[in-house]
Amino acid sequence: MIWFWIIFAVTLLSFAAEVFLSYRANKWHGLILPAVYIVAAGVFLLLNLLHAFPATEAFGSFLVEYGGAGFFALVLKIGFVLLPAVVLLIIYFIGRHAFEKTHNPVKHNKEYKKMLADDLE
Repeated sequence: MIWFWIIFAVTLLSFAAEVFLSYRANKWHGLILPAVYIVAAGVFLLLNLLHAFPATEAFGSFLVEYGGAGFFALVLKIGFVLLPAVVLLIIYFIGRHAFEKTHNPVKHNKEYKKMLADDLE
């Protein structure tokens, strides 16, 4: 149970760090945490699936034994493991949009765009 709370705290801290990193001027800093999560999830899934299915025949017998429910559980597990990376990417894109909106207001100003359109005519 203690591992759950440790992982939960690390995940929440990474969300807070992602908010901080996505509001920085350098846009690449905000992509560090999602990349780390995707690599860690890939390694976790690879090791987990290699342990569960040491041979291709084992995967086939798994599908025969459990059918669609087993495949659905496998897809659900992969989705659940990748969920923090997806949340981090959503935080990143929201943060980048807010940064661009506050630091480049001309680009997001409707009146300025209308004035440019009028000047072109």
